[in-house]
Amino acid sequence: MVERTMEPENDVTNDTIDPETKNSRVRFFSLIILGSSTFLAGCTLSILAPFYSKEAEERGLSITASGTVFAAVFVLQIIFTPLFGKYIQVIGSTKLFIFGVITSGVTNILFGFLPAIKSGPVFLGASLAMRSVTALGESAMNTAVYPLARKRCAKGSQASMMSMLETMIGFGTTIGPFVGGILFEYGGFYLPFATCGSMLLVLGGMAYFVLDPSEEAEAAAKEEDDGPVEKGSFRKLLSYPMMMLACMVTIVTGISTQWYQPSLEPYVRKQFGMSSFEASLLFIIDGGVYALITPIIGKLLDKGLDSRVVLVFGSVIICFGYLLLAPAPPFLFAPSLVQIGVGAGVHGMGMAMNFIGTLTLMTQTAGKKSSDNEQIQGMVTSIWITCESLGGFIGAAGGGAAFDKFGWSTSCVVVAGCQIVSLVLVVSVWFITLFTNSKVYMKEENEKLIDNNPKLNYGSYGSNNNITV
Repeated sequence: MVERTMEPENDVTNDTIDPETKNSRVRFFSLIILGSSTFLAGCTLSILAPFYSKEAEERGLSITASGTVFAAVFVLQIIFTPLFGKYIQVIGSTKLFIFGVITSGVTNILFGFLPAIKSGPVFLGASLAMRSVTALGESAMNTAVYPLARKRCAKGSQASMMSMLETMIGFGTTIGPFVGGILFEYGGFYLPFATCGSMLLVLGGMAYFVLDPSEEAEAAAKEEDDGPVEKGSFRKLLSYPMMMLACMVTIVTGISTQWYQPSLEPYVRKQFGMSSFEASLLFIIDGGVYALITPIIGKLLDKGLDSRVVLVFGSVIICFGYLLLAPAPPFLFAPSLVQIGVGAGVHGMGMAMNFIGTLTLMTQTAGKKSSDNEQIQGMVTSIWITCESLGGFIGAAGGGAAFDKFGWSTSCVVVAGCQIVSLVLVVSVWFITLFTNSKVYMKEENEKLIDNNPKLNYGSYGSNNNITV
């Protein structure tokens, strides 16, 4: 007698789902988590812009002191981002990302309790401490997010994926002051930070269950099967001229990005009598344009546009943006809100071009000169973030100090001058590289000609090879 095992007709299990389809869904959901986290990271950078300087002034602190708080978030990023990039393969991208998201969430919630401190110096010290620990979390998160996203996107669309992440950061930075201004109006100082921090904690929990660390191990094993894995070296990466050029442009662009974060709100409040919420609307403009332009530039770069061309135009556009913000020659007209808005929008366009252009140039340079493994990707990302953070630190601290000492217009002209230096660097290094590459190409062609024509090896014209003297 033959026994039959009856199978339930409508038994639907995970095994019936196509593995490729299931994997695609997980990757798509992972990218949503990564993008949402970078969006909130942008928010945490700018959410305090419309109201923090006013809170600090009420406790007897200057705009320069407020500028140091805006700059503090970049200090530990400069220190820890290279370390995270160097040891990302040891720590693991997923673990590093989750640690960064949760740390940023907790410190943002704690930052909201600062108004309980009435002493100016203590308020300043606590603000610096909280922003510094937030920077630790953000440096971990930002170092890991780009390698994680590159692994989960289609081949040939890496620049587009990086531009989308940059768009999320830009959109977060854009909407941050606006959201911060609204929440501050309705719930006071605590509400913006509690909201942003809580959402980061939720995303950290989701990342723990969705992101799969085993994918990193499989990728590392595949790299070892393909051949010996090249160990990354910051010294080697920074020895390439194009890498150094990208670093310099990123620093100068970072300066322009944070230059008016601590000073725009006091300027428009005194010049045009605007409230904190009304001032927050101006912070949307440059980030909004940045978020719109970045994906377009990413697509053009994927289609073969030279990143150095992007950097030339980006530096020129930022320079014009700050001359408009001043206003300064050739834009000689009375200060107005329209002039501030147009200047901020022009600045956002140039900022988008320079940031995605430098990141693409770095990854392309590293990919040509070194193996494209997870460690190299993490190190390149950490170099870019470190340069952006260094520029942001200089910009936030220098922007506040320049506003206190020289006023709004002169401080804007200073940044325009920095962009001229950036433009000269890009053009100079580009021409030097073209000249050097042409000499190398001619030498290689001559060697091929000699190898392919044996007659040239026996004392023919233009050759002294194998001639016995």
